[in-house]
Amino acid sequence: MRSFLAITVVCLLACTASGYYMTKEVKYADKPFLEKQKAMLEIFQHVHQPELHTHLWDDQKAFDLAAYKEHFTKPQVVEEFLRFYKYGLLPMEEIFSVYNEYHREQAVALFHLFYYAKDWDTFYKTMVWARFHVNEGMFVYAVTVAVLHRADMQGIVLPAPYEIYPYYFFNDVVISKAQRYKMQGFYRMKKADGVYSAFIPSNYTGYYVHSNPEQRVSYFMEDIGLNAYYYYFHADYPTWMGGKEYGLYKDRRGEFYLYQHQQFLARYYLERLSNDLGTIPTFSWYEPIVTGYYPYLRYYNGVPFPARENYHNSYTEKHDVVQEITDYERRLMEAIDYGFIILPDGTFVNITTPTGVEYLGNLIQSNGDSVNKRFYGYLEKVAKFFLGGSFEMFNEFRAVPSVLERYETAMRDPVFYQFFKRVIGFYYRYLDTLPSYKYDEINFPGVKLETVEMDKLVTYFDNFDADITNAVDVEVFDETTMKAGEMKKFGKMAHYQGEDFVLYARMPRLNHLPFSFKLNVVSDKPQKAVVLVFLGPKYDQYGNAYSVNANRENFFQLDHFLVDLVAGENAITRNSQDFSWFVKDRTTYFDLYKQVMQAYNGDYKFPLDMSEAHCGFPARLMLPKGKKGGMPFQFFFMIAPYHAPEVERFTGYDQTLSCGVGSGARYIDALPFGYPFNRKINEATWFTPNMVYYDTMIFHKSETEVNSVVV
Repeated sequence: MRSFLAITVVCLLACTASGYYMTKEVKYADKPFLEKQKAMLEIFQHVHQPELHTHLWDDQKAFDLAAYKEHFTKPQVVEEFLRFYKYGLLPMEEIFSVYNEYHREQAVALFHLFYYAKDWDTFYKTMVWARFHVNEGMFVYAVTVAVLHRADMQGIVLPAPYEIYPYYFFNDVVISKAQRYKMQGFYRMKKADGVYSAFIPSNYTGYYVHSNPEQRVSYFMEDIGLNAYYYYFHADYPTWMGGKEYGLYKDRRGEFYLYQHQQFLARYYLERLSNDLGTIPTFSWYEPIVTGYYPYLRYYNGVPFPARENYHNSYTEKHDVVQEITDYERRLMEAIDYGFIILPDGTFVNITTPTGVEYLGNLIQSNGDSVNKRFYGYLEKVAKFFLGGSFEMFNEFRAVPSVLERYETAMRDPVFYQFFKRVIGFYYRYLDTLPSYKYDEINFPGVKLETVEMDKLVTYFDNFDADITNAVDVEVFDETTMKAGEMKKFGKMAHYQGEDFVLYARMPRLNHLPFSFKLNVVSDKPQKAVVLVFLGPKYDQYGNAYSVNANRENFFQLDHFLVDLVAGENAITRNSQDFSWFVKDRTTYFDLYKQVMQAYNGDYKFPLDMSEAHCGFPARLMLPKGKKGGMPFQFFFMIAPYHAPEVERFTGYDQTLSCGVGSGARYIDALPFGYPFNRKINEATWFTPNMVYYDTMIFHKSETEVNSVVV
């Protein structure tokens, strides 16, 4: 395949001429924004240490929440929270779980304080007070959700969750070694630019124990970027949040929930094929769970995450839980088969129309926009409790959640994918009740996709460093003893005996070389169109070629973008670095904080351009690993007519600062998620001139081989 280096200039000109829709705007933070950003970074430092910053300790003592009630748009939220505070919040250092209803009620009350604060001053004072009086895990969760949903916090960059709470992303081997470095006083740590640094090798669970074949893909399941994305997905769309006040329903949240998990399964399956594993296994609620998982994680307070051995049998002890699960599953299947949902008052909602998937998704997730949570239940919560290997607590206010019961860790467990295979089975059971697309519904009259050209696809593993300094306890930051020069350069970084230090976990992570494709399209007239790009398998685990309909569930969507076609020939070129819904790796906390401090002191312009976006899938994981000698896959390209969304994209928020959650303007068009694979495929009407299946190979190389390639 020929390189695209020779046509780069032509590509750029063609894209410009055809109305290439890709926001490249950059804004720069002003002083008030930098004050907020600096405060948010500092508040998440070493969250288990109450007296870390002396000025924060003094500030919180001068704050009286009850007397500050009129500074909230809803003063009653102060009374709501103080009732919990008076009668006993979750104690400090106890394990917080959003699945525990008592914990969740308190976390929501705390969130309301942050969300309804009238201004930054009120938000900041309330946050600082809560930092010293509220359980650490609950505090991090409530602040995170509030920042993501407050309009005046758009553009604020939170530290990556794996750097706020390394315990949920790095195994005990890494955490213990980080703590030993601190205790041994910089032993073997190198000093550069006035800062001691250490790089701790980190690996995946499959490296330490091969409990079952599923561990072959632990590098994917335990990828910190993937797990961080899943955590933020549930922070953007919390199950407890709903109604007109937050507007999450505007984003088609129910449909998005189902499609998002279907995409996780499709992407995971591509990785399984690359490692000679077959389809995702199934399980029975009444039989032992074949796949065990040993997470090698522990909570800050020393309690290890529950492990699940191979052939784990929960049914004998939790048969009542199985009854609850099967009741929920039966009711959902009956709703799909009958074509209606029963409302609490006994009336029905018809779901036999294409928009019915929104109702179904809300029911399955049991979120705040579900029309009948009481009857259709909370399947995910109950199932994860059963499958995760956790146990009933003697004290119902306490919890020791399994990895499945934490959004930060759920995707580490192979059973996560096995469970959601059942859930997405309901999704496809519903979609299969809808009629197949007719030829005229998928054809684009006057438009033909003639040829496709693509670069060679190469994956490799490279090292990524994450700042895990929060995994160790440090000395109190007494600002009065710090030198002015140190304060100006670094701000308040971690100190030990007066020295700055930072600890990194260095791990190999799957990556790929950038690639481009070129579509040669002919149109009979000028018109708007969308380009849909999917990646799927060519063969199953036995080497048999997939039929078109059987393969539709296995395609992972890579891109969906808008173009203006001109009459005649169109050359549409797209680089993988511009694909929608993908984000690059996060800047480490240490570097991010330095940039903010430099900007705060006038030595740097801090960009606001979504380069630290939390709401995209990790770009590293765009392609499956493939094989050294190459592994066959296939792309699916389609040019579809543009269907304008109900609300024009980017309306109501600044796309250079925000993901637009709850705006109803996140999506480029009104097509159903997964179109055209969201319906059963009738091959007699399927193949149209505006679509192409393109066979390709994905090669896996070592980092040395990749770096030795002459470009």
